Amino acid sequence: MLDKEPLSFPSRARFTYNPGIADRQLWALGMIVVQWSMAEQLIDMDARKLIGNDPDLMTEYERQRRFQSVLAFWRTQIELKCADPQRGQLLAIIPRIQALSSQRDEVVHRMWGGGYESMSSEPGPLTPSTDGGLMPKAGEKLRRTEGLIPFTWHATFSTLRRIARDIAELNKDLLMLIMMPGGPSHSDINSGSQVSL
Repeated sequence: MLDKEPLSFPSRARFTYNPGIADRQLWALGMIVVQWSMAEQLIDMDARKLIGNDPDLMTEYERQRRFQSVLAFWRTQIELKCADPQRGQLLAIIPRIQALSSQRDEVVHRMWGGGYESMSSEPGPLTPSTDGGLMPKAGEKLRRTEGLIPFTWHATFSTLRRIARDIAELNKDLLMLIMMPGGPSHSDINSGSQVSL
């Protein structure tokens, strides 16, 4: 599904402010958000499994607000409670998670605009459809090219679809590693027995 553009998109509702983002990009942006929420859920699920019945550790975990803090906490639990080969494979996937987290953050925490949808009633260029781009952050040095909005990154539909696919691949790999035989089971952790390292 993520290797092709959808055949059709929902109708574009009338909004007071139209940022000018093509439907195909809106679909890809939504897929990034949905795939990333699954990645966060898988990490949370495994962290809670590793914590088990330790109320002090659970309290510490639930104080973590930023994703990077959650990731660091999970890493520590993997190092302490997982056995190889699962431990090594989970630790090896963390840099991939960090790289995709940065890409996701750039996509989600910037303002989008400047594209044009061919079916829009808004006036636009003569081209059938133009992808929107990421607007610069406040204080970021702007590079203006005559007649163009100063995007710092022109994230085309293909780029966004690639990010969504990469996160989907990560989710598949995370799920396989978390469910790997030989890792700590719920019963081992919840019973308070030591998990062999």
